[in-house]
Amino acid sequence: MKDNNQNRSTVMLALGRKVIANLFVEAIEKRPNMEAFAECNYESAKAAAMTRKPDIALVEIPERNGTPALDMLKVCEEIKEASPGCKIMLLCPETDRESVAVCVEARQHERIEDFLFYDASTDYLASKIQAMN
Repeated sequence: MKDNNQNRSTVMLALGRKVIANLFVEAIEKRPNMEAFAECNYESAKAAAMTRKPDIALVEIPERNGTPALDMLKVCEEIKEASPGCKIMLLCPETDRESVAVCVEARQHERIEDFLFYDASTDYLASKIQAMN
């Protein structure tokens, strides 16, 4: 949520692993006028977005390792519904062709603003998020 006095952007991280989410929060908060919070339960993402009203959300497509894919685009839609105007970036496992195809198609159909792969550095991720502002 934008603070009129400081023009801060709030970033929500919907990631399954707390340790990774916390590292991303630290990297994002090093950027000027940015604050971040993590929601590590995908089922609670909508409620967290409704409460905190993020400007940007980074949503992870979890590595599947042979398990069925979660419908992360539904999570993205729920976040946008709870925080209208929220821009969405997906974090995708680069080795999962199905997940990459989901990201590409979602970007082409403007369901998300951008995506990047797991092997991106935290500095690159923070820069991409800052550029979305």
